[in-house]
Amino acid sequence: MAADAAGSPALFVLSRARASALTGGSWLGAADSVAVRGASLDSRSVQPGNLFACFVGARADGHDYAPEAVAKGAALVLASRPLTLPVPVLVVDDVAQALARLAAAFRAEHDDCCWLAVAGANGKTTTTRLLAAALRGGGARVHATDGNRNNHLGVPLCVLALPADATHAVIEIGTNHPGELAPLAGLVRPRIAVVASLGPEHLAGFGDLAGVAREECSAFASLPPDGLALLGVHGLDEECAAHGEDPQRLLAIARAAAGSRRLLLSGEAPPELAVRLLGAHQRANAWLALQAALAAGAEEGGARRALAEVEAAPGRLRPLRIGAHLLIDDCYNANPASMCAGLRVLAEQGGRRLAILGHMGELGAASAAGHARVGRCAAALGCALLAVGEAARPILEAFRAAGGQEGQAAQDHEQAARLALAWLADAPGCVLVKGSRSARLELVLERLCAGLGAPWPGGLH
Repeated sequence: MAADAAGSPALFVLSRARASALTGGSWLGAADSVAVRGASLDSRSVQPGNLFACFVGARADGHDYAPEAVAKGAALVLASRPLTLPVPVLVVDDVAQALARLAAAFRAEHDDCCWLAVAGANGKTTTTRLLAAALRGGGARVHATDGNRNNHLGVPLCVLALPADATHAVIEIGTNHPGELAPLAGLVRPRIAVVASLGPEHLAGFGDLAGVAREECSAFASLPPDGLALLGVHGLDEECAAHGEDPQRLLAIARAAAGSRRLLLSGEAPPELAVRLLGAHQRANAWLALQAALAAGAEEGGARRALAEVEAAPGRLRPLRIGAHLLIDDCYNANPASMCAGLRVLAEQGGRRLAILGHMGELGAASAAGHARVGRCAAALGCALLAVGEAARPILEAFRAAGGQEGQAAQDHEQAARLALAWLADAPGCVLVKGSRSARLELVLERLCAGLGAPWPGGLH
């Protein structure tokens, strides 16, 4: 079995002329060229040889930290205003755009590596982890996105971090508004593009499931003519039924995006696939990852064995066993599809079951219907419900209207934890904790662990 790709990021040599041509920027400094290894946006994490990119944020201006970054070994500074430093400074109009252009040029130097991109409405981070594990188990030296760095800043950083000995790179790409995904896929230029799922994400921007399909499947346009497009379709019929959509319409969008490239649809996992992760949708993600890994040249036996060892990441259906109780940490994010999937996992546990649910953000006009759907799902599965915060109250109202028998509201995290601990005091039980990132339900989970006398095992990526 191969390990992760090792060593520092591969060298990227930039001359004064090349840097200016790529970014349109001005090169300040006596040196005519520099060799960088990787990049950082945070002076605290700078490693020797890094490119340091100065961003102006709401709380801090990266330009103010450039001297600290150089003291730690930054070899080049990317900035939007002139700075006087002992290393070259590349001054550009748009730091994010320049960083992406530099990363694209670096990517073009590494065609010998097999690049894979992972997108999707739900499950892309888990699928990225599963795919990386399958490739490692199948003999590859893998570089993969760590955590959730999948946006216009995180993707260039992940690309530039490629170690010289990597045989495969698995890069997660994300989106929350139309037109965001295609440029990220164009930067990665994958040989294999995986869309883990289509579902009701960011409907305030995408409008409907067809809008989601157009955005997510735009990743396929960056594939070479002989590239492979994979689409996870587990649960697609259910999502379409919930939103009054025709699944064939979404598949037609995917086929059009793939064009003449091969498109593989991946559904329910076969029963012999061994995984530790909870839920049929997680098994489907593992099956999708295995097919992508095999297409990328992984040895099947090793890939399957590696998949069987993958454990859930914090915030993503992570089981926490505390005495006779089981807590399921699914706090990272939520939309109606992932909420219902989490509730089904809870229902599968048997015994006493409590869902602690927060609100779902960025649903736009579909917000009321989406929250109501979750409440009905909890009622149908026979779970007790604790809705946290005023924005989650529509879940509780739909739960009661659908005949849910045990439902309560909590005003805040503290009250939610007290009510849940009182519920657990009666008898052993299983508790799912889930909501959108803005609900911050990990704070409830942390209080539950403390109340049950167990250490908090760690937060979210």
